[in-house]
Amino acid sequence: MATTDTLYPVRPGNIHPLFHFFAIPLFAVLLVFNTAAIGVILALALTLQLGRRILQAIPGYCALGGVITNTYHAQVQRLANRVLKDPRDEPILAAAITLGLTAIPIFIAQLVIVEISWPLVLGFYACVYGPNIRAFVRSFSSMHQEGHKVGGLFKRASVVEKWTGNSFLYMFFAIPMGLTPHAAAHLQQHHRENAGPLDVYATARYDHANAWHFLVYMVREVMYQQLLVSPYLYFRSKRKPAQMRSMIVGNVLHLTLFALLALYSLPIAVLYMLVPWCASNFLMGVIHWSQHAFYGGQQDPKDFMYNTVTLLEKPVNTLNEGYHACHHHWENVHWSESPALFERIKPELKASQSLVFRDLSVLDLFLMLMLRRFDALADKLDWWEPLSQAEKVALLKRRCAAAPIAEHEQAYQQSAAGHQTAPRPIHFPQQPQRT
Repeated sequence: MATTDTLYPVRPGNIHPLFHFFAIPLFAVLLVFNTAAIGVILALALTLQLGRRILQAIPGYCALGGVITNTYHAQVQRLANRVLKDPRDEPILAAAITLGLTAIPIFIAQLVIVEISWPLVLGFYACVYGPNIRAFVRSFSSMHQEGHKVGGLFKRASVVEKWTGNSFLYMFFAIPMGLTPHAAAHLQQHHRENAGPLDVYATARYDHANAWHFLVYMVREVMYQQLLVSPYLYFRSKRKPAQMRSMIVGNVLHLTLFALLALYSLPIAVLYMLVPWCASNFLMGVIHWSQHAFYGGQQDPKDFMYNTVTLLEKPVNTLNEGYHACHHHWENVHWSESPALFERIKPELKASQSLVFRDLSVLDLFLMLMLRRFDALADKLDWWEPLSQAEKVALLKRRCAAAPIAEHEQAYQQSAAGHQTAPRPIHFPQQPQRT
């Protein structure tokens, strides 16, 4: 008997069509605010980066900065040896302390003053996002790694994790960035489905070098993710009440903090919570879009290595986040072991035709895709076999296309109907070989 089920949900999380009909216009309006917020944040981040470059030109500045940084981390390492389960996570503890010593005092000062102080607002954004948004990357990477540790990084387990699904440090990093705490959704949804058909964070149906497709993704799916609606529906379909509760608690916690702050001062709530929330919505869309950007020609819809990129970024690869294929291969690998794991699984990555780029960040990859700079991407591509520049460009153009969902659905329906015991292989033109 033929099935009416589909391999890929028709709507994110199979949300009710009526709810979807009314939500999309609202999300389109939110995208305008998200774009405006990230525009302000990026303008500040680029200004700070320019100031940083000017300071670096001063003789002795970099050497002095290195001494201060090394001394700081040495002191934090002493603390990490005492309080962390794994002392190698000192950079995460240092990131938390840095955030606590910068953004938090600014926020407290604003609460005391009440009347909006624009130097304080800009100072808060500078501390949370930093030059070239490196502070955001540091906090996000730390939050990400913390979310993969059951009970958190500290030797004493987080008491709030049982009820919220998020450890203390995870929430500490998330809330200043405006993010709704969602550790359970990331670990038990995204990593369970591994960017496959049921992953509510996946971008398989989109052309990743099409700016309009990115905007559609932001409106159609990212807001459901950020409001934890689609992860909640996923857990409900799997009958996981604890995870469903954590999605609700994460939202209630964030909204309660915003409501309390708004009652105290609506301008403070808007500038210190709503603007970061809008900006971070955009950045999270960019991250999800870029880390799994190459579905084109994918034969096995569950082959995460095929669509997941590895970004060997220099000089900054915070907590080895660029080794994203390794992270999905072994979600609990310690971040410090990712380079060694990458070397070990190279044969598997090659067999899956996984894409590896050098000296490229997530934001760089996103911008090059949006601008369709395939030539620049080809220069960064570290392919498994020697290819000419033209062959690399052709490869990238094919791979950034949407997954062949119609073919996947056809094979799935035939399998489900009993015509065959396994989905029929889908054949595509061979990838470029050695020139």
